[in-house]
Amino acid sequence: MSATSLREVPAMTGFGTAESRWARLGPYYAMFPVEFARQVIAAFSKRGDIVLDPFCGRGTAPYVAMVSGRGAFGCDINPVAWLYAAAKTCPHQSLADVTRRIDEVAGAIRAQDRQPADEFQALAFGPRALGFINSARRELSWRDCVRDRTVAALLLHYLHAKLGGGLSNQLRPTRAMCPDYSVRWWRKRGLAAPPDIDAAAFLRDRAAWRFAKGVPARSGHACISLGDASHALPQMHAPADLVLTSPPYVGVTNYRADNWIRLWALGEGPPRPDWSTDQKFCSPKKYEAMLLSVFAETRSRARPTAVWCLRVDARERTLAVVRRILDGLLPQHRRYERVSPSPKRTQTALYGDHRTKPGDIDLVYLPSPKLSERLSGLTSDGTSTFDREFLSPLEPEPMTA
Repeated sequence: MSATSLREVPAMTGFGTAESRWARLGPYYAMFPVEFARQVIAAFSKRGDIVLDPFCGRGTAPYVAMVSGRGAFGCDINPVAWLYAAAKTCPHQSLADVTRRIDEVAGAIRAQDRQPADEFQALAFGPRALGFINSARRELSWRDCVRDRTVAALLLHYLHAKLGGGLSNQLRPTRAMCPDYSVRWWRKRGLAAPPDIDAAAFLRDRAAWRFAKGVPARSGHACISLGDASHALPQMHAPADLVLTSPPYVGVTNYRADNWIRLWALGEGPPRPDWSTDQKFCSPKKYEAMLLSVFAETRSRARPTAVWCLRVDARERTLAVVRRILDGLLPQHRRYERVSPSPKRTQTALYGDHRTKPGDIDLVYLPSPKLSERLSGLTSDGTSTFDREFLSPLEPEPMTA
């Protein structure tokens, strides 16, 4: 990867530009870093190319591609993820309209909206914040209206956080996954009276901050689809040059449980988490069938010479399945692997599990040398600069029969 190619992709550290300010809209579990997407997109695509992410989460890959002059297509089955991705790649252009809509939601609050449905709600939100959330659940047409989607994305972003950082009592994302634990934690620490926050004023201020540098420059274009990627990938005007994604992890990812409180705030779920294991892909056979279906559909939308880059769970139960499927679907590609740095903090540490976690593996499938001459930086020995710098010191993984 050359320094020149990376400079062509806007830097997104800090908050000094519209691109960096909108890049991190939407706290979300199991997201890969913005800088990772930026490096991969700079190394394996050029302006005008198409980037495809069939498991796009909060839209990091499509967003970085769009602001870098690429075409971007993404898909996710989780309404929370889709909302973030759609809002950041196409936010409403007018701050005045957004703040006006916030005030309209506040004006539509009914007396019963302020009444908590259970003990968790009573301790999590003050009456004014709870009233606004319930009004928003009823009033916002976030699926169909860009303005309402932008308001809903801001609401979800600040729905809960540490004290002062959101609309809630002290409620960091990991703790919110378990409402009964949260109730015990609040009571034990004398936090049984949530702050009575004026949600409309709070969100107006946060909207003003988000819009202060403008909205992201759409130097490329992006299209985000909601649904199962095996049949809901958006229609593409041209095949993908780069597939960049991170598939769900076996027995780990459960979007309905992980995002239950935000799904509830969207009107997409009950006021308690759904602990069903259906979304955790506890069945290896169902998981493999799902991945094969999605990646086969993805391959049909990608060029034969497309580069594929995936961040995958290092545990063998996920990694072996992904390897087997992609080795079969991409026989003309060469697989490279790199151990991805483990996160410093994990969700399970909150509940007393401080064991070292296996982390992630980055898989990169490069076209064979004859097919990959279009890649910038390719040398005569079939190795690109990116291979040496990004994947070094690991050798190419041999293809399986």
